[in-house]
Formats: sequence, structure tokens, C-alpha cells
Amino acid sequence: MPLERTLLPSARLVIDEWAKMAFVAGPRQVGKTTLAKTLLASRTGLYFNWDIPGERKRLAANPTFFETAQAAPGLGKPLIVFDELHKYSRWKNYLKGVFDGFADRFAFLVTGSGRLDIYKRGGDSLLGRYVPLTLFPLTLAEVAGLSPTWPGSFAHLDAVDPENASHQEVLERLLRFGGFPEPYVRGSEAFHNAWGTSRTERLVHEDIRDATSLRELSLVEMLAHLLPQRVGSPLSINSMREDLGVAFETVRSWVGVLDAFFYSFRIPPWTKKVVRAIGKETKLYLWDWSSLDDPGSRFENLVAVHLLKAVRTWTSLGQAHLALHYVRDKQKREVDFLITEKNKPKLLIECKLSDTSLSPHLLAFQEALEVPVAVQLVSTPGYARRTVVGGRVQWCVSADRWLPKLL
Repeated sequence: MPLERTLLPSARLVIDEWAKMAFVAGPRQVGKTTLAKTLLASRTGLYFNWDIPGERKRLAANPTFFETAQAAPGLGKPLIVFDELHKYSRWKNYLKGVFDGFADRFAFLVTGSGRLDIYKRGGDSLLGRYVPLTLFPLTLAEVAGLSPTWPGSFAHLDAVDPENASHQEVLERLLRFGGFPEPYVRGSEAFHNAWGTSRTERLVHEDIRDATSLRELSLVEMLAHLLPQRVGSPLSINSMREDLGVAFETVRSWVGVLDAFFYSFRIPPWTKKVVRAIGKETKLYLWDWSSLDDPGSRFENLVAVHLLKAVRTWTSLGQAHLALHYVRDKQKREVDFLITEKNKPKLLIECKLSDTSLSPHLLAFQEALEVPVAVQLVSTPGYARRTVVGGRVQWCVSADRWLPKLL
């Protein structure tokens, strides 16, 4: 049975109620085309794929070819899906004209990879006409068939019912095979290994090659293989510069490209009210946590993706103004994650494989930053303990019980 993606209601909201174009970006093979075709299955419309030569010829011959799509009673405006249109050099101007001329008669969904983000830089001719959405790898809520929504506060994250069903089997499968639909559903170790190798090669030698002017693609691929060793730690560009034998600015640029094409992502440190805070070193994580060998890094990376998905989705839909950070000082005391709302610390999260003793760093930063709720997540099942000290809440709880509260 196909997995229901939690982004579907968000996409429907954008294209139907907000009457905007939905720009759905995300990693290669995360399910963007499947999402688009799922939306099309419930209404009339057309699917256009730039990668198909005949489709490109059709657009060149008749830029408004989609006018043949007919509305049907009770199904809303016909949905026009543009897949990989960002590979067309004039895609932004084309979509601007299409939206301005036909938004009253058609709904539009645009899907693609990192270039949707790259081309948001500078003057944006599409400003006000679209809402950016990100399709993330599968999360516990999706696989469990849950659809959590932002309730207006963090109160729902400070509640774990010990009687709630355990999702430990889902968590273990996600940790093993990752959150990309095909390897997760297949559940084959051999397929997962071959898939992961192919994905990285195609990302560098096809997507990045076609979209950038980079020449040293073999070194970019080498960098991609170095980054897993840096997951969960402040990223030192200088050490990687020495490993690759290239300039500092070159490595920094390449890491930015890998971020833009959804290989990796970074979160910044929170420095306000942190005595002797570290500088601006970001922490790096991968979109495919299953490529990590170390169990602790793999677990922390899975949590990072869950948190980033919730923060980005709730913020992009106007439900909250959230940001994801980490906390670290020069004494090397650290807490893995901090969620802020309107630049105010609201939630601290620390990841431990099995240690149920609350981290002293978690408690220290909760007091120093006056954070209402602190959560220590463990990968082992069957644990949920809540304490209150000085009006502040601390949880030590199994990840399979807490993460499904997120999107």
C-alpha cells in the first residue's frame, strides 16, 4: 500500500485555498514525482516532464499547451504539474507569464531538485506567486499514518502517553534503510547499498554537472564521501581543505552546492545568552542518514531530519516562526538541538542511544537559556520519564514515542 505523504495536505492548501503555485523541492528520489501524480489522480490536469524530449518540443511549439486540460464539476481547477522545468533556462519568466495569465483557470505545481533554491537568489520575478515546500524523507509520523499539525504552541511536545502505541519497529527500519521511499519499502540490504552508491554518483555527475560550471567533479564526489565523518560536529572547512588539497573558498563553495542539491544540510549555533559561545561554525547532517556507519551519528541525524521537517513546514505554512539551532560553548559543552520561536528558545533536544540519565549539559543550558522544555531522546523503546525543576520540564523519552508528534 502506498505511503501517504504528509506534504499532500500542504500542497493542496497552497494550490487550492491560497491560489498560489506550489514549488516542491527535495532530494533526488525522495518521491516528488509520485507526490505530483498522487495529486493529479484526484482531479483533472496535465503532467509535464522537461526530461522527455517530446514534452520539450510541445512546450516550444505551444507555450500554453496546457489549455487543453478541461475542468470537471466538483474537482476544482485543472492541475498543471511542471516536473524538472528548472532545467529550462527561462523557466522563471515562463512561469511568471503562465501564472499571471492563467491562475484564474488553472492550478500549478512545480517540482524539482536544488536548482529551485539556487534560482531564488537575487531579484525574484516570481515573488508573491508561489510558496516553497520541501518534500523530506519518510518520517515516523508518515509511516505510522499520522498527520500531526501545529497546534499553536509546544504543549503537545510536552506530553507523552505511556499507553500510546510503540513505533519502535518503524524507527529501527528507518534507521537501517533510511527515509527514501524505495529502499525503505523494499527493505533489502543489498538493494539499499547499491541504491546509495548510485544516488551519490548520479547526484554529482548528473545533477550538479548539468546545473553548475564545476569542473573538478571527482573532488566534489570525494568531498561527499568525506562529509559523513563530520556529521553532528561543528564543520571545519579548513580541515577538509587540507584533505582535498584545494583552497578554503573552493571547499566552502562545494559544500554549499551539496547543500543546495539536498545531499547535506547545516544548522547554525545559537549564541545569544551563551557565555563563551563558539563562533559561526555550523553542524552538518545528511539527508540520507542511513549512509552513516556510527549508530549514534545515524540516530542523531535521523532526529535532525525530523526536526528540520517540522520547523520548515510549520514555518512555510505560516503556522509559526521557528528555527533550528544547536548550542555549544568553548568548554565544549553541547546540546544537539534547540528550536526557537520568534528568536526565543523554546525546546532543547539531546540525543542518546541508551543513556537515560539526563545530560548535565542539557540541564545547564536549559537553565542558562531559560528554556521551558528539554527533551532527551533515546533510541531504546519503552522509556518515558518527566520531571519538573524550578518550573521547567525535562523529559527522557524513547524516540519512537516522541518523534511521531512531529510531521
